[in-house]
Amino acid sequence: MLAIIGNERVDFEEKIAVRNPANGEIIDYVPSLPRDYIKKAIDVASEAFQKLNSITPAKRARALMEVASLIRENANDLAVTMTKETGRPIKSSRAEIERTAQIFELASSELKRALEGEFVPLDLYEFPAGNEKRIAFIKREPMGVVGAITPFNFPAASFAHKVAPALAVGNTVVFKPSSLTPLTQIKLAEIVLKKFPEGSVNVVTGNSEMIGDEFISNDKISLITFTGSVSVGLELASRAVKNGKRVIMELGGSDAMIVLEDADLDKAVKSALIGRFDFAGQFCNATKRVIVRKEIEEEFVEKLKAELQKYKAGDPMDENVDIPPLISADAVKRMKEFLNDAINEGGEKVFEGKVPEKGYYFPPVVLRLKPTSKARVLREEVFGPILPIVPVESDEEAVNVANSTQYGLDASVFTSNFSRAYEIASKLKAGTVIINDTTRLRWDNLPFGGVLKSGIGRESVINTMLEMTETKLIVYSR
Repeated sequence: MLAIIGNERVDFEEKIAVRNPANGEIIDYVPSLPRDYIKKAIDVASEAFQKLNSITPAKRARALMEVASLIRENANDLAVTMTKETGRPIKSSRAEIERTAQIFELASSELKRALEGEFVPLDLYEFPAGNEKRIAFIKREPMGVVGAITPFNFPAASFAHKVAPALAVGNTVVFKPSSLTPLTQIKLAEIVLKKFPEGSVNVVTGNSEMIGDEFISNDKISLITFTGSVSVGLELASRAVKNGKRVIMELGGSDAMIVLEDADLDKAVKSALIGRFDFAGQFCNATKRVIVRKEIEEEFVEKLKAELQKYKAGDPMDENVDIPPLISADAVKRMKEFLNDAINEGGEKVFEGKVPEKGYYFPPVVLRLKPTSKARVLREEVFGPILPIVPVESDEEAVNVANSTQYGLDASVFTSNFSRAYEIASKLKAGTVIINDTTRLRWDNLPFGGVLKSGIGRESVINTMLEMTETKLIVYSR
């Protein structure tokens, strides 16, 4: 598949292989573009900016709705493509394509709210003198060219969350997908360009470090929106801000789930299974740690094991598969390292499932660890199906364990006592705390992001539209 720059489908002699994680086989190639091509894409996006803004916001809103309709018309092809390149179960891929269409519809519906502006009669204010002869207008204007970078795990929804708000408010986009999963996003860009001017969205593939560096150094890029690892994101953000660019960073998580002794255990177990093992745990807001009161730990673990034994691993194109492969051989290697470290740090393996030998599979594993353990699975972001369980003796200890990482994305608390849940939620260092449900929830028009090293800013359709615009004050004096 080819990259997209303006109205051209661009190839290059150096290629990147895209593999099916279920069997390791190559399913396509994309070009590894040199830096000159990235500069050209940014130039094209900059030139397309005026063309895009010659289209009224009302017509852009209609175009976004038409894009949503086209996504639905191509839903099966997009879902199959996503499953083949990500290894995500087909039933989950179909749901994400529908969600993607809805994000474009949200951008259309929120456009009026983002750009409607404000009228201010300045005679409301005594200072400065003469305000009785002045009026003010507050308006929002597009910033220019947005550089967007996404990871492998949410190719369709990540594309929509960055591209739809940008186009809605009048920004053009140069989009860099993960080299592991670029195919779905290229197809989505082709759909968008059926309704938006050429150059509005450009998709470049190649070396991530080089492309990120060009986004940082190129004066025509006004804002960088990045979803990915903490180390890469913070390095990129620090350099971008020094160059006067705005950044939106959605980074990692080590999301904690706290289960208290008065919780509905069946519901907590179900939520833990979804939170940790959906897509083999390859989500930033996956449940990475379960912190459970000691009084109910044994019962919780037995219920969890009984349900996990029912999970089926295998070909993600199978409608009945629950445990798919990881994204790459490197991901499998990292999981082995995490598991070995946890065992060396005193972790007890209480469950291990079975997975196919062919492909990038790693079995679901449940560990028991002490609150004082220094195991990496309790400190770092684990993108795979390893679930550590930590027994604690008090609510205070539960909070301390939950807050013992550098991350603060999502968390959840299970209890029948709302006052107790609210008190704990108020003490947790997290951007979102969900009571009596899984951390794996996200509402596309509510703020999503984290504290500490989990991000900078918040993503939602409306929040992103506001982040991607400049506020301008215009004062008229008569």
